Amino acid sequence: MRQPPSPFRGSARGSACHPGRSVTIVALLSLSGTFAVTISCAKDPAEMGGPAETGSGGQTGSGSGGSVGSGSGGAPVTDPGPLVPGCTAGALSSQGTLMGQYGTAKVMAGGREYFLQVNEWNSTSPQTMSYGGPYAFKMTEQMGVGQTSGGPAGFPSLFIGANANHSTNGSNLPKQVSALQSVLTTWNWNDNGTLDDKTANIFNATYDVWFSTSPSGEPSAYTPTGGFLMVWLHKPTGAQPIGSVKYPSVTIPGVPGQWNVWVGMNGKVPCISYVATQSTKSLSTDLNAFIKDAVANRAGTIQSSWYLTNVFTGFEIWKGGVNLESTSFCAVVE
Repeated sequence: MRQPPSPFRGSARGSACHPGRSVTIVALLSLSGTFAVTISCAKDPAEMGGPAETGSGGQTGSGSGGSVGSGSGGAPVTDPGPLVPGCTAGALSSQGTLMGQYGTAKVMAGGREYFLQVNEWNSTSPQTMSYGGPYAFKMTEQMGVGQTSGGPAGFPSLFIGANANHSTNGSNLPKQVSALQSVLTTWNWNDNGTLDDKTANIFNATYDVWFSTSPSGEPSAYTPTGGFLMVWLHKPTGAQPIGSVKYPSVTIPGVPGQWNVWVGMNGKVPCISYVATQSTKSLSTDLNAFIKDAVANRAGTIQSSWYLTNVFTGFEIWKGGVNLESTSFCAVVE
C-alpha cells in the first residue's frame, strides 16, 4: 500500500499566487479527493519591479491558503541587541541512502534523535538522498518538478516531534508556548553551486514549526490544529510563502539579520513566515525569539496557549536541487 504523504509544509500548501490576478487550483489529495482554492497575491515589497511572484505548495491531504492582501505596516527596524547562540550540531552517527517518495530513517546526532525523510509528496520522479558523513543529508538525484504556481516536488527534511505516525524520542515535545524557556537551534546548509543557475534550480531553505491546540499534539495527523511558523533562510525569486508581507524589514531580539514577515491563512489555521531579507546559509539562535515575536506582535498568528509540536528544517524543491545539502542541524527544546 502506498504510504501517504508526510506533512512538512506550512507556507502555501497547494496554493498558487500570481500578483494582480486570481488563480484557481485543483490538486489531487491522496486521502480525501480534491479541493480547489482561489487566491490573489501581492509582491514582496522588496522585489517590486522584478519577476512575478508565485505561491509555493504543500502536502496533499491538507488545506490550502486563502486570499492574499497587500503588505502594510510593520514594526520599526531596531538593533536586535546581543545575539543568542544556538545549540551545537553534531555529525550523524550513521550513513546511508534513501530512495523513493517516502524513504525515511531515524538518525542520531550529538546524542539526540532526529527523523529524516525524502518526502517527495508532489512527484513520482526519481529522487535519492544520501545521509551521514560530512553532511546531514544531500540530494544526489532529483528529477521531480513542481510548478511554481503551486506545490514543490517535495520537502526533504529533518525534524523533531511527532506527526503522520512518525516521532522522535527525547524531543521534550509537545510543550506549551507559554512554558517555553528556549528552542535552541543551529542549521547550516550549502547550495554547492546550485544557486549559480537559478532557472534550473528553484528551492527554498526553511524551518517549518508546528503548533497544536491540544496538549498531546497530533501525532498521527498531517497538519496541526493550531498554526505554522516558518523561517526562510533562502527565498527563490519565483516562489513565496502563503499570504503577504504584513511587516517588512523587522528585527528579532537576539537574532541576526532582518526579516520580512508574511502572514496568511493555511486553510483554517494561520501561517506566519519570517523571510530573511538577505539569504543566509547558517542560523544559530533561539527559535523561541521568533515565537515570542509572533505571540506579542503579530496578531492572529501564534497563541501562547498553544503547544509546540514539531520543528523541521529542509528544502522545498520546485526544480533541480542536485547536490543541495543540509550540512548540520540541531534543535533542543527547554
